[in-house]
Amino acid sequence: MNRSLLTLGVAMVMVMSLSACSTMNQPQTPTQNNPPDMHTSQNALDWQGTYKGVMPCADCEGIATRLELSDDGTYALSTQYLGKDKKVFVENGSFTWNAQGSAIRLNGINPSTTPTQYQVGENQLFQLDLAGQRITGDLAPLYVLTKVMAMPVEDKKWQLVELQGQAVKGSAETHYLMLMSDKNQVSAKAGCNTMFGGYEIKQPLQLRFKQLASTMMACDNMADEAALAKVLGMVDNYTISGNTLSLNKARMAPLARFKLIEAK
Repeated sequence: MNRSLLTLGVAMVMVMSLSACSTMNQPQTPTQNNPPDMHTSQNALDWQGTYKGVMPCADCEGIATRLELSDDGTYALSTQYLGKDKKVFVENGSFTWNAQGSAIRLNGINPSTTPTQYQVGENQLFQLDLAGQRITGDLAPLYVLTKVMAMPVEDKKWQLVELQGQAVKGSAETHYLMLMSDKNQVSAKAGCNTMFGGYEIKQPLQLRFKQLASTMMACDNMADEAALAKVLGMVDNYTISGNTLSLNKARMAPLARFKLIEAK
C-alpha cells in the first residue's frame, strides 16, 4: 500500500516537471503595442473650402451663413439676417486649431455677438457653444454648415463653339460660359455684352438658369447674344463628354455646345 502510494507520488511529480519544462520551452509571443492614431481633422480631412447653411435666429427667419476657410489659415465669414435686414455682414481674419486638431476658432470676432468656434467634420462644420461644446437637442442639426461641393460643370471656363446646331465663330474672351459655385452665379458672353444671373443644380445633371440679365451695349452683331439668351432660358440639363459641355432641354438635340478652356 505504502509502496503503491510512493510510486504514484513519484509519477505525479515527474508529470508536473515535464509539463513545467514544456511550458518554459514554448516560444513567448511578443506583446504588440498598437501605435496611437495620429489622424485629426486638421491633418486628415480636406477641410479647405466654402461652407454654407442657415442658422437658427431668435428674432428673424434665420441667419444665412457662408464661411470660407483657406489653407493659409484665413477665413471669410458673411452673415445675413433673413426676413429682417438685407445687409450682408462680412468678417475676415485668421483662424486657429485647438490642441486636438478637431476644432477651429475664428479670431478677431467678439464671441458674445457671433459664434466663433466650429468642430470640423467630413464636409461639415458643427457650430459650438460658448464653452466649446457640441450643441445638443432637437435643434442640433440646424447648427451645421455644409461644404459646397462643385459639380463638374462648375468653376470652369467653357468656350461656346456651337449654338442651336450651328458652329459659332468667336474666342474664349467673346463667347464663353462660367458657373461659379461659391455664389451660384453664372457669367456668359456671346459677343460684346455680358449675361449674368443665378443657376440651380438639383441633381448631378439637372441645371436651370434664373433671373438672367445683361449689359446693354450696342454691338455690331447681336444674333449670337439673342440666341444664347434664349437657350439659357430653355436649358434643364447638361452633359459632359471629355472636354465638351452640352446644354440640353429634355432629350432634344443639344441647344449649345462648349469646349473646356480652363478650370478656375
